[in-house]
Amino acid sequence: MTEMTLTIPAGILVLLIFYMLFYRFTPLNAKQSGFIIGLLALALYAPVALIYWPGTDVLALNVTVFFMTAYILGVLFNHREKIKLNNGDNLPVKWFHWAPAIIVSFFIFVLIIDSVFVTLSKEGLPKGLQEIIVPEHMNSEKISTLFPGVMHNNYHKKESRYNQYLRQLELLEKRGWKIRKGWLKKTPVAGENGVFQIMVEDSIGKLVRGLSMKGRFMRAANSHDDIGFKMVEVEPGIYQTKIVLLSPGHWNLNISMLYGDESFELQASTQIGKN
Repeated sequence: MTEMTLTIPAGILVLLIFYMLFYRFTPLNAKQSGFIIGLLALALYAPVALIYWPGTDVLALNVTVFFMTAYILGVLFNHREKIKLNNGDNLPVKWFHWAPAIIVSFFIFVLIIDSVFVTLSKEGLPKGLQEIIVPEHMNSEKISTLFPGVMHNNYHKKESRYNQYLRQLELLEKRGWKIRKGWLKKTPVAGENGVFQIMVEDSIGKLVRGLSMKGRFMRAANSHDDIGFKMVEVEPGIYQTKIVLLSPGHWNLNISMLYGDESFELQASTQIGKN
């Protein structure tokens, strides 16, 4: 269940109650009441969103829904006010004219579509629908219908970082260091403790001591599963970390090494077996 399934219905209900209170018990007209509750919605929702940050997409969708609710209520009751002013209180009043009805219907349609896309990006396809769309030979461990967002940097930042990475590789080659990395257990399994090890030798085969290492396992299909780690020098030149990766399949790996004033970065990938 996403935040929207709670905040949107609850927010609309609260706005409706406040609108009726403002409209009936204050001298404000329909449009003024709508404007006031629109501001009230922002004032009430902003602190909640800052404390329990839902993400920019969900924030924008909630704010849009609340302002549209205030607008629709203002249009509805303003239409009633005009009819009563022109025809008198004893004549039947139509709630909606076709022109504002088209505008409101369009915005409701757009909000529904956006809500569906945001929900799918955060929770993925419902299991029943996923079984229909996804081929049977592709199991849930190999695919993900989530889209949490894995693009953290823009193109220029990526290019600069990649160039730095190439310079670091060149420096490692000049030093003649040999880096061996891998799991102590040949096939690590999802959900179980695994020991990841790195051994660093210099150009004459001597183990390199005193390196500071940290890294991050990154799940390409779902960045929410990414996990960072620090490595400990268990023996001279041998560095290890114990880590649990919860999902089977392909993982990317980024390792940062610090040796005195020099820093190096390694990139690799690994496969995690199914439990």
